[in-house]
Amino acid sequence: MAVEDHLTKGYTKDPGDKQKSNIIPPEILFAYQKEQARLSPDGQQLAYLGPSPDHVLNVWVRPLHGTDEEAKMITAETHRGVHWYIWNPSAEYIIYKVDCGGNEDWVHFSVELATGTVQALTPLIGVHSKILPSSISGLRPHEILFCMNIRDPSDFDVYKVNIKTGDAELDTQNPGNISDWLCDGNSVVRGALEFDLSDGSSTIRVRESKESDWHDVYRWTSQDAGSMVGFGSSPNHMYIMSSVDSPTTRLLLINTDDGSLIQVIASDPRSDLMPFKFDPSKVLFMDFRTKEYLAVAFIFSKLKWKVLHSSVQDDFDLLTSFRDGQMTIGSRDRSNQKWVVTYETDDSSSETYLYERESRKMSLLFQHHPQLNEYKLGKVHSHVIKSRDGLNILVYLTLPADIEPKNLPMVVRIHGGPWYRDWWGWDAENQFWATRGYACLQVEYRGSDGFGKKFLHAGDKQWAAAMQDDVTDSVKWAIGEGYADKDRVGITGISYGGFSTLAGITFTPELYKCAAELVGPSQLFTVTKYLVPYWKPRRKLLNDRVVDLSKDEEMNMKRSPLFHVDNIQIPLIMANGKNDVVVNTGESERMFEALKAKGKAVQYVVYDDEGHFLERLQNKLDWYSRVEPLFHKHLGGRIGPKPNITHSGARLIADLIVA
Repeated sequence: MAVEDHLTKGYTKDPGDKQKSNIIPPEILFAYQKEQARLSPDGQQLAYLGPSPDHVLNVWVRPLHGTDEEAKMITAETHRGVHWYIWNPSAEYIIYKVDCGGNEDWVHFSVELATGTVQALTPLIGVHSKILPSSISGLRPHEILFCMNIRDPSDFDVYKVNIKTGDAELDTQNPGNISDWLCDGNSVVRGALEFDLSDGSSTIRVRESKESDWHDVYRWTSQDAGSMVGFGSSPNHMYIMSSVDSPTTRLLLINTDDGSLIQVIASDPRSDLMPFKFDPSKVLFMDFRTKEYLAVAFIFSKLKWKVLHSSVQDDFDLLTSFRDGQMTIGSRDRSNQKWVVTYETDDSSSETYLYERESRKMSLLFQHHPQLNEYKLGKVHSHVIKSRDGLNILVYLTLPADIEPKNLPMVVRIHGGPWYRDWWGWDAENQFWATRGYACLQVEYRGSDGFGKKFLHAGDKQWAAAMQDDVTDSVKWAIGEGYADKDRVGITGISYGGFSTLAGITFTPELYKCAAELVGPSQLFTVTKYLVPYWKPRRKLLNDRVVDLSKDEEMNMKRSPLFHVDNIQIPLIMANGKNDVVVNTGESERMFEALKAKGKAVQYVVYDDEGHFLERLQNKLDWYSRVEPLFHKHLGGRIGPKPNITHSGARLIADLIVA
């Protein structure tokens, strides 16, 4: 059944689109554009990420009511770029982070807007650091708390850092079993999330002050999910997310004296409350003054807001009806009178606006990707289908804008995680395939996040089993509905999606004609065996959800694509980032050697300046310049112009695919 009602079987060309092109050059499609607009706390300036002249993301700042010509690039990254930043409360500094070649040892810096002075805030080498968002307080605008594994690579202690000088001092030491910390409004660490490696349970612990003893407040088992969100207006009130006693994750207010439930703030019967594209602020709307949540957003197929307080009802009514697309609020000034609002659609450029509450005025700040206005883009359609054992599986199907949606070549894209999900909206890779005449299918297989704990745990120990069956069933659904040609289906994915790609061409070789995978593990055991030290809390989770090294050897041999390469009959492109700390390059090397020994058609590439994701534009262009001709040859879609690649980090290990 269709989730959205905008899909029709008939196809009608839009006469107004006659002059638009079909194929988007990859240099335009994958180029970094403006994103992550954030108001300064005083509401006077606007910061955003945007490309440098060399196409590397950096932070830009301009007067709020100024123009792009007045914007100044205040960071000077030249390689992988800046992908996250914040203002400090006094609007004097921007704090941002970068890593080295994708090694995920994040280094945080501050840059002073008045002078351009850049100060390192965390160690440059060998330390994984993460900011404690709850410590960003107007009471101490020049101090921020960071979690860093300096003392022990397995554990994150809390350090107080001066953003002017970079001076740091230990604030709270990790006893060895804390995976997360939480501050109150005075930047005092008062919340801790304790993990138990023996059974996978988690417990929220709280103390009244820095000098007080810790006590247990709230616990959940490995079959539930939870997290600390923030302290409330009362010192003994805490907001948490929890699926305890609920089929889905809810927003709760609890009493930290005894863990008792004060109020269920928000819930949805089909969807977990979860961050939108890794950003919890986009689904949680809080009153800065009262610490009360006024609205939340849940996502099943599309993001939908649930207003909780009458004080913002008129605002949300206006914003959600202002234009089409998913509406998110990226930032607000401290007076809560100016909001930065973004609208994301599936078939056009996203747009970011300034909303001024007093006048109810909306002013366009920028289009994220204005070059897209010259092209016809595919629409993303949502469906719920039945798996072979009766589960509801959400799928997204992106269809070309200029071709009748019948018997199309189709690319199946498998998301990573696997405890993650796809999102409705603009997606560069979806449009890459759609503008070349392919249908593009994304599958929210069991084990995907966001659809409740029963659905999540239906994926436990189902890699290359029921999880893969959901992909297979979705492909057969698209063929049965007439969207896809059964003889022209390819598959691709990143991380777990790479594993699923390998599993698909190994265990259901009749379905696919070509494949491409990035950073995918090739056997189950290595998923749990080689963990970076600070992933210690995940050990029990991986044993329960993927494979247990101590007792699942038969499962590993049966379900790992590495041991069944004889089944692979189609050409495969595979790649890794040399600096990947999640999936070691050895995974691809072993798979490549096994394929090579059997005389299989395979191309293997290593990106020497990347990690678990391709961040550099030149490397993205290189990847798609390899994949596109292969899929064109075997599936028959259109082929676009070859990109100009001048300084990619790609290193071709071998190409055993016959031209």
